[in-house]
Amino acid sequence: MLATRSAILAALVGVAVAAAAIQPTSFVLVGDSTTANGTEPNSGGWGNGFCGSTITGNIASLVAGTPCINTAHDGATTGSFVADGFFNVSLAAIKGEVAKGRRTLVTIQFGHNDMKVAPPESMGANMTVMVKQIRALGGEPVLVTSLTRRSFNANGTIQDALGPWANETILISQQQNTHLLDLHAASIKYVETIGPDAAHRLNRLPDDNTHLNVNGTTVFGRMLADLINQSFPGQLPVIPNPPLTFNISHGIASF
Repeated sequence: MLATRSAILAALVGVAVAAAAIQPTSFVLVGDSTTANGTEPNSGGWGNGFCGSTITGNIASLVAGTPCINTAHDGATTGSFVADGFFNVSLAAIKGEVAKGRRTLVTIQFGHNDMKVAPPESMGANMTVMVKQIRALGGEPVLVTSLTRRSFNANGTIQDALGPWANETILISQQQNTHLLDLHAASIKYVETIGPDAAHRLNRLPDDNTHLNVNGTTVFGRMLADLINQSFPGQLPVIPNPPLTFNISHGIASF
């Protein structure tokens, strides 16, 4: 009995030490509609599944009470996000969280709309400025490659028009020495494995292969959480979801 009590005590101490090692952390999300919390047509990203919300039935990827401020905006490019004042909102949120003494991670994901207006290098230049401004405020930029569209070729592979913009994000991450979450590659691998029918069940509307419904934001919010947890092992207040993580990592449809 004494040995059992000792083992239990040691385990409890270990949990307490691990919890104490996690610095109070906040998240600010920057990006377009594939990150944003929209529920209207032509909107809806992974943000709700990552931060948690009533839309997902409060399914969250983060410990309750963790600030997770989604400043992403439908239709945004890296250029319009700044020009229209949305990045000022992001910077104010970052400044506020840093002022509270919280580690503030800032995800940046663009590409879906940038590809419609300019070459990848233009997006990369804008991202570089964003990274520097975030760091100047004490935030930690985390670059995220574009969530794939769920448009398939006849052979079941993804029609990947976003590749050059995902590659540009990777390049800027290397140049600026930031953490990188390759959501583009991970999401392509997953949807190709589960196949078109299951992938389209995650669509915001039946013919919308870009935006996400509640199931979609739950799946890709978890995928993002698993990627960021891998990039910052043992450092972040990420809630485990073993069944969903297992399905994602093994290419099994959850919905």
